[in-house]
Amino acid sequence: MLQIPLAVLNSIESLQLQARPQILLRFLHLAEQERTTMNELAALVSQDPALSARILTVANSPALLNGASTKSLTHCLINIGTRLVRSLASCLIVQSVFSPAVNKRKYDLSGFWSHSLLVAEVAREIATAVNYSDPEEVYLSGLLHDIGQLLLLGGMEECYGRVLEASIDEADLLNAEAILLGTNHTAVGAWLADQWKLSSFMADAILFHHKTAEEIACADRLSQIIWSSHVLCDQIILQDHAQNTETSDLKSVTLLLGIDAHSTAVIHRDCVERVAVLEEGLGICKASATKTFPQPTTQLHDYLHTKSAEVDSTDSCLHEAVREMALLQPLQHGLSSLSSETEILHGIRESAILLFGPGQIAFLLARPDTAIMTGADISAQPEILKRLEIPLIAAHSLAADAALGNQPRSTFEAGISVSKQLVDTQIARALGSEGVVYLPLTGRTTCIGVIAFGISSAHYLRIHNQLSLMTSFSRVAANSIEMWRDMQEREHLAEEGLARHFEQQTRKVIHEAGNPLGIINNYLSIIRTKLPDTNNLHQELDILSEEINRVTKILRQMNRLPERSAAVDVLNINTLIENMLVLYGTSLFTSRGITVTKSLDPLLLPASCNRDSLKQVLLNLWNNASDAMSTGGCFTVSTQGSVNQGGRSYVEIRLDDTGPGIPPDVIQRLFHPLEPDRRPGHSGIGLSIVASLLQQLEGSITCRSKAGQGTSFSILLPQSTVTEP
Repeated sequence: MLQIPLAVLNSIESLQLQARPQILLRFLHLAEQERTTMNELAALVSQDPALSARILTVANSPALLNGASTKSLTHCLINIGTRLVRSLASCLIVQSVFSPAVNKRKYDLSGFWSHSLLVAEVAREIATAVNYSDPEEVYLSGLLHDIGQLLLLGGMEECYGRVLEASIDEADLLNAEAILLGTNHTAVGAWLADQWKLSSFMADAILFHHKTAEEIACADRLSQIIWSSHVLCDQIILQDHAQNTETSDLKSVTLLLGIDAHSTAVIHRDCVERVAVLEEGLGICKASATKTFPQPTTQLHDYLHTKSAEVDSTDSCLHEAVREMALLQPLQHGLSSLSSETEILHGIRESAILLFGPGQIAFLLARPDTAIMTGADISAQPEILKRLEIPLIAAHSLAADAALGNQPRSTFEAGISVSKQLVDTQIARALGSEGVVYLPLTGRTTCIGVIAFGISSAHYLRIHNQLSLMTSFSRVAANSIEMWRDMQEREHLAEEGLARHFEQQTRKVIHEAGNPLGIINNYLSIIRTKLPDTNNLHQELDILSEEINRVTKILRQMNRLPERSAAVDVLNINTLIENMLVLYGTSLFTSRGITVTKSLDPLLLPASCNRDSLKQVLLNLWNNASDAMSTGGCFTVSTQGSVNQGGRSYVEIRLDDTGPGIPPDVIQRLFHPLEPDRRPGHSGIGLSIVASLLQQLEGSITCRSKAGQGTSFSILLPQSTVTEP
């Protein structure tokens, strides 16, 4: 691989390539429309190399990457999300106006765009014909194959402009690049692909597209497809001019791909027709003599007037778009619509990189009710910054000075004392950069903190004239954060008010329900005194009184926050089940034609659990079984002792019914609250209460159910080591 000389590298490393203005305007227009699909946006993005690379870079950044990286533009846009896509569109428009990479008045890029689109289209058709696994990767590689030309022109305009002017075709251009620059656009394009962290195969395809047929025969499949596409686009026209004489490179294409010459000619013809439609739609008016790389417009005398008028018109549209956006208003709209402060910070980071170039970005935020800044707790930010505590005293650091003075500060400024830079040097080291630019995050009423932008001195020289725009950007960012925090505070206050309202209503219900329950219990006591001691109703009255007391306790517990752990009893499970069946057996089962069968282990040892909690568990489950067998059936209650699980002994209670079973979708979330309207007449929280109560009792519950074959619940409760008194 050709080495890139240091002088060339310094000129291109912090350059931001621009998307075509027409594409940006359409991208912004589509992104702002609610009905636009990600497929539609991806189709537009795929027509521009620089914009495609930007979207790939943002979607595969550490802050947004979720799982494996992706080369699909549609998947990238989905990962970014609609709201952040709108923010990115706004940033790219602003950047195109305020920081153009190539002087559009001096260079005609029509041939470059047309050639890039055609190579991409032909490459995708070839990929389909040879059953390549990822046509999207092929298309993007074709679109980006000459991207190094734009990078060299933007970073070394005067020198590279002479190279372009002296070149007749791409072979001539490669020779001139090697002589004057010591590198060429394929090496620069591959370097850029590596910087963007694109697939190494994509970088190789860019690097190899000017290799000889003998060399490319040993390359990977993607490189062969891009090389072949480039040859087809470059030489089929020459073949036509030479009266259909097939060149050696065209013969190599058929051998590499296994596609005959006629088929490749058809692919080329169809793609030329498609690209012609794209050119018309994108406003590319290509002159007949246009080369496949940027041309100085001074050589296009017949074309200059028309092209200048188009450039003026496009630039005017861009400036108008910026004015309509009120510079950064849509960015604020996009950021403020995000769903969390973390999302907003990620959006600010990606937008800042798009606007001002690559660099390590971190956020230092003021702690609430303190005069200290520290690193924000978000991903893709150095952990060491979270341990820093920076006093909000202007004399102590540039970071604090920027936050308090509401103006950007930089370690590259002249005349800054060494003592004042100690903290800033530490931050620069944490960011792995030569120095730091701080952008103040100052809202309407509060100092939020700063954005720390770790960059090199060369990058600082490039963005120095953008400090006013950077300040506007940070103000929009701060307003977005402040608006979100204000909204959260309002929601918190509203929730507190609603909680107080429900608390008052709960107390009212407890009071109103408690009184009649107390009266009923007293009346039962009176009835008990009037009955002979030998009357069998005494036992039933005792059970009924016990249940009323249990309900009263449940009501009282509603007023206790947080809930206290229930007292543990040494409990005879069989006796508790027998007593509950006396009270509830008729109403829940017998009256509905349900036969109750008991299989209670006579040697069952006591369990350690709260009596009232277990009653609530069983009653919930019995109610559910009764409802499930509304037309009759069989309900079995069984117990078993000394069930070993995890080295601990448990008492098991099994409840089996012959109902219709539980639907599979409900089984998956059986012990979570259901939607209130899932089962009319039911709260939908019964089984979630059961699970919660058993967790408090250090027990567990499992369920087995099959459609048409009923449901079985198994409850495990810790077996007591103490004999029941």
